[in-house]
Amino acid sequence: MKKTIALLAVTAAVTLSVSAQGLVNFNNSSAAGTKISTNTVVGGAATGLAVINTGSASFYYALFDSASATNVGGSATAITGNTGSTYAFGDASWTLQGYATNGTTRAGQVFGSAALTLNNISGAATGRFVVIGWSANIGSTIAELMTWYNGGSPQTAGFIGQSAVTGLLTAGDGAGVSTPSLFGTTSPFSPGFTLGLVAPVAAVPEPGTMALAALGGASLLLFRRKNK
Repeated sequence: MKKTIALLAVTAAVTLSVSAQGLVNFNNSSAAGTKISTNTVVGGAATGLAVINTGSASFYYALFDSASATNVGGSATAITGNTGSTYAFGDASWTLQGYATNGTTRAGQVFGSAALTLNNISGAATGRFVVIGWSANIGSTIAELMTWYNGGSPQTAGFIGQSAVTGLLTAGDGAGVSTPSLFGTTSPFSPGFTLGLVAPVAAVPEPGTMALAALGGASLLLFRRKNK
């Protein structure tokens, strides 16, 4: 009997531990205002929806959350292909929670988990969320995205964008509190956003390298004069 009670107590503790973690729906809907778009020229307006996944992901998305922050790097608005802004991966107030890809059923789709478990926001607790999207040629993880971003000086072309910061959302608890959607056309949800094309930044030689090049050129001229 005692063993049975102990087992039930352990089971209850595990159940409470799991349910204590918050849940959120990391998918968007078919509503026009929640879809992801792209542009075709650097700095240009959106020209169409992100393409459908036809067997391998064309775009990846990452979800970040915070129990206290209200902005990313001082701004709560969406970012479209801007290398001069702070993304959530560069702001310590935000924590990576999970990934999604472009879906297989419709253009502009974010296809992740309908009940993504959050590591730092409990069920029935509130927090804010932000989503980063990027093209698959960059990589599939935030680590690869950060390497490509290179502090705002990417060496290859790619698409990147970030959603506006949501208002406060109450995380689901798997029981009485339903799991909220991230995307929506009204506050506090996040509307869709645009992934903007970024051109590669040409590598600039270090001052020491430039000085050596100048010295080499001067030496070559001097050598030619002596031979004349």
